[in-house]
Amino acid sequence: MYYAIHTPAVERAKAFYHAVFGWTFTEESHIEGSSPAGGLGGGEPGIDVYFEVSDAAAAADKARALGGTATEPVLSKSGWSTEIGDGHGGKLLLWQPAEGYADSDPKCAEGDLFYYVLMVANDDAKRFHAELLDLELTPGSHPHGANIVNTRPIGGMFVHHAAPPDPNFQVMDIDAALARITAAGGVAGERQPNQSGWHANCRDDQGVSFSIGSLRKD
Repeated sequence: MYYAIHTPAVERAKAFYHAVFGWTFTEESHIEGSSPAGGLGGGEPGIDVYFEVSDAAAAADKARALGGTATEPVLSKSGWSTEIGDGHGGKLLLWQPAEGYADSDPKCAEGDLFYYVLMVANDDAKRFHAELLDLELTPGSHPHGANIVNTRPIGGMFVHHAAPPDPNFQVMDIDAALARITAAGGVAGERQPNQSGWHANCRDDQGVSFSIGSLRKD
């Protein structure tokens, strides 16, 4: 998995995320030491989450066979990528890593992406995503939700409406992290309980939506 945070002002974003998560950056605006790997880039506010596949061209063909759409894979320094449409308003980004770019066992420590939620419009879209990515789903705590247990990091799927994946970044102290978000000019959401701890939906100071979470300590 790989993620890219897009903002109109990249240097401003570096200051925000350094204040919130302690991130530092390479000259190419990659987040140093992030696991899974991530980075910053210019553009409209948002976060692109790329799901790893072994063969981008084969995955694109599979998406079309399942009734979706797929762009022709594009090659970059980090590998091949393609954009998938599920036929129900949802989009998914797939990535075939170049040698040396994959992180097969992300450590998901402080400030790392440690959980994600796929937002899909209906049960047909749910089946599309599960078949395309060979996802292993188990019942979730919400009647419209499911756990995704065979990816790294693990994730969830929620059937309600099509939307970009919601990345969750891990923090050790969610209240302290919410205070840092506010102090840095962002919008800190309300802390909410979940099965494993707490989470909150937030926005940075340029309008990028993201979530943070902390695990309950027994």
